[in-house]
Amino acid sequence: MRLAWFLVAFVGTSAQTQAAMGYSKEYSQCMNFSYGNTAKIEKCLNKELKFHNKRLKKSYKTYLKLNPNQTAAIRSQHVLWERKLSQQCNFRMSGKYAKQQQGQCMLALIMDQANLYQSRSYAPASR
Repeated sequence: MRLAWFLVAFVGTSAQTQAAMGYSKEYSQCMNFSYGNTAKIEKCLNKELKFHNKRLKKSYKTYLKLNPNQTAAIRSQHVLWERKLSQQCNFRMSGKYAKQQQGQCMLALIMDQANLYQSRSYAPASR
C-alpha cells in the first residue's frame, strides 16, 4: 500500500515538473555563440525575455482563472513580486554591462514566477 501511495505521489510530481521550463535551446545556442559581444548578448536576452514574459502573462491569467475566490490575494502577491523584481534586479544602475546583468536577473525571476504559476495551475486529468 505504501508503494502505491509513493507511485501516485511520484507520478503527480513528475507531471507538475514537466510544466517547469528553463532556458530555450535557441537562447543557449545564441549565448554560446555570442562570444562576449554585448549587442549579440542583448539580442539573445531580449528575445528570451519576450518569450518568457508572454509565458508569465499566460500562466498568471490561467492561475487567476482557476482560483476565482482568491483573485485579490493573487493580484497583491503579483504586485509584491513585481516590486521584488525591480529591487532585486537593481534597475537604477546604468551602462551596457549593468543592462546585461539586469536582463539576466529579470529572465531568471520571470522564468521562476512563470513556473510557479504553471505548477499551481496544474489540474489532474478528470476520470
